[in-house]
Amino acid sequence: MSQLIKSFGRIYPAAPLLLGIVACLGALSCAATVSPDDPLAQPQGGPPVSLVVANSDLAVGENRVSFGLVDRDYMPVRPETVEVRAVYYEPDAPTGQVRHSTAAEFLGWPPDGRRGVFIAQVKFDQAGTATGESPGIWELHATFDHLEEKALTIGTAVSVAPVHSVPFIGDPAPPSETPTADTVKDLRTISSSPEPDPALYQMSISEAVASGKPTVISFATPAFCVSATCGPQISDISELAREYQGRVNFVHVEVYLDPHLIEPANPARQLAPAVGEWGLVSEPWTFVVGSDGTIDARFEQYVPPSVLEPALLSALHP
Repeated sequence: MSQLIKSFGRIYPAAPLLLGIVACLGALSCAATVSPDDPLAQPQGGPPVSLVVANSDLAVGENRVSFGLVDRDYMPVRPETVEVRAVYYEPDAPTGQVRHSTAAEFLGWPPDGRRGVFIAQVKFDQAGTATGESPGIWELHATFDHLEEKALTIGTAVSVAPVHSVPFIGDPAPPSETPTADTVKDLRTISSSPEPDPALYQMSISEAVASGKPTVISFATPAFCVSATCGPQISDISELAREYQGRVNFVHVEVYLDPHLIEPANPARQLAPAVGEWGLVSEPWTFVVGSDGTIDARFEQYVPPSVLEPALLSALHP
């Protein structure tokens, strides 16, 4: 029988930035307005820690959920262990059902691992978008020890779609026509990397996914990345490209057109067509495509070589 749990009824805006994660992903932190004896009750003014989800594409099934914890001063909170529960609420229901529980692990970002996010594999068994045909809603609850308080529980509402808007595992990779080293005179016109690696611009996406070899595709903008992880992501992929040269294709897609013409202070930037063709609204994204042209693995936000390489090897030796 599913456990019943009260909703975090009162909603608070998320921090503008979470360790550099784009705030426009729409995550919300929330606190309950319930009795003082309720374990979810929070101090006046809201919870001492907020949970901010970094995913832009959650759907029915298993999802790699990345989230951060920040205090009221927007400083990162990093407990040793975090337990995560996915709780589904029927429309207007005061209590919800815990549909899935799991533990989250901290994933440190380059260069020193002090910044980062928590990663949890979370299963959603039905859609919940609070709209139209999916009027219910999901919350993610995180429980951890914080300062002198024991078992602090906080939560955030998340929208879970019936299907993914970004290519998912088993889907055919969109055959986007992306620029290559052969189509430009200067790689800096198609990459914001300080020193673009030619190995990442030898093939377009369409050529790579039709080649009969596995392909790693990374959508990233090293010079303009909000999280500052795009540069390290592309550097990691360059290292893998050297190691797997001739066996695996590697493609970097710059998120913006004409990156060499962009003024950092000017927010007016034009997205590369492939970004829309893949349904992306955040960066970086990295995909592993099998030799048959279908998605083998996908990662929103930074993915370290220790996670990416096993996915690559799985595609190389299915």
